[in-house]
Amino acid sequence: MKPKKSKKKQKTEKRTFPLIRFAVGGAGLLLGAAGLIAARCAEGFADGYGFGIYPAVVNVFARISGIFPFSVAEIMVICGVLLLLTGIVYFIVGLIRRKGSRGQFILSSASSIVLVLGLLLFEYAYGMGINYSRKPFSEIAGLTTGKYTKAQVLETLEYVIDNLAAAGESIILDEDGHIIVPDDLADRASAAMEKLGERYESLRSYYPRVKPVMLSELMCHGHITGIFTFYSMESNYNTNDVPEELGHTVCHELSHMTGFMREDEANYIAYLACRGSSDDYLTYCGWYDVMIYLLNAYYPEATSEEYSAVFAEIPDYARKQLVMQNEFWDRYRHDFGQVAEAINDVYLKINDQTDGTKSYGRVVDLVIAEYLANK
Repeated sequence: MKPKKSKKKQKTEKRTFPLIRFAVGGAGLLLGAAGLIAARCAEGFADGYGFGIYPAVVNVFARISGIFPFSVAEIMVICGVLLLLTGIVYFIVGLIRRKGSRGQFILSSASSIVLVLGLLLFEYAYGMGINYSRKPFSEIAGLTTGKYTKAQVLETLEYVIDNLAAAGESIILDEDGHIIVPDDLADRASAAMEKLGERYESLRSYYPRVKPVMLSELMCHGHITGIFTFYSMESNYNTNDVPEELGHTVCHELSHMTGFMREDEANYIAYLACRGSSDDYLTYCGWYDVMIYLLNAYYPEATSEEYSAVFAEIPDYARKQLVMQNEFWDRYRHDFGQVAEAINDVYLKINDQTDGTKSYGRVVDLVIAEYLANK
């Protein structure tokens, strides 16, 4: 017969576990905060970690999550929400049922919260946050951005439209006028990023298959087309996104795997990957997405006649796709989507992207800079 534990031993164990959780969680908070502070304040730290250690982190953890055909990140989020709700109920019931030992119960619950927060901050810092402070891709690519004239924006826009029209000669459209998404999109995107890595050493990385999200409809309501998850090292995409955007989106999320977290640079890297992929679908998506950013940049600077003139240069099928894209996203313009955008805006600004969600459109500066440099 197995002997029962003494009450003294049980009490000791009850006190020990919270202390362990506090210690581990506290260490995670300290190390995570130290990494983020060092990245911003200690010269060379972000570059040393981002270009030296981070690729090994991706190589290990992305291969582990890549074993599973589904999005591990999505499953973790679902389980996390369920655990959170269960924990809240457990905490409330525990407070009601306990009378003399509420202090110990609250202490134990607090230690669990500290543990979770510590692990999350540590994972965020070394899986994503530090990389916001490292050398930008524009510097690696030798691009110097500045203020551009309306004429320079227009010239670059016309250059992009010409290339879009050329790429459009090789695409296949469905009965609605959308480009047909290839079944092996994930493989094509990884191959495109690997090919770009042959040109830029900083982009040489392990590129796992980008994964579709089951709850894509929910992503639409949050105006999210794709997401990189630092805690599972996965690139995920919204399967409901319009076909003309999808190719650029998956390459954008894969570019985060290399540690380039700034949205403008991820957009530019995705554009380079699509453009240089020798893949009809991805090439068209790259030119199409950049064209939208340039149209948005030119619109406030041009008269209605000037804008109409350049808009008329876009092939008929592409103009129709732009209309269908606007109609699609108009269905999700509501309060929840605006709140989600506001949260994303704050997140980007915290991570030194002072333009917030506008930083997504700063890819225009890089595209124009490259065009003028190669002109």
